[in-house]
Amino acid sequence: MRTVVFRTFPKEDNRAEYYATAAQLFEIAAAMPGFVAAKSFAASDGEELTLVEFESDEALNAWRAHAEHLAAQKSSGRFFAGYRITVFGDPVRDYGIKDQQPYRK
Repeated sequence: MRTVVFRTFPKEDNRAEYYATAAQLFEIAAAMPGFVAAKSFAASDGEELTLVEFESDEALNAWRAHAEHLAAQKSSGRFFAGYRITVFGDPVRDYGIKDQQPYRK
């Protein structure tokens, strides 16, 4: 499992274009083999956080090399005042409960 933490400070003047591009990229990523999940959150200071999970390094690397993803990366200066990407490896522990059903991996 690989988890990508994508922290951004979107520029106000291009938010609509950024969100449209992000939605297109999500659809592409979600259709790729090895994609697990993605969720985004917004903080009160304007920072946004997106968590993306892939099953393996191979799946993550396929996403990193995808042509439309690469093209969007070239636009990052237009979309963001700043960003930070952190990639995490296999979890040390992964368990919980959802809908009264235990989860353990």
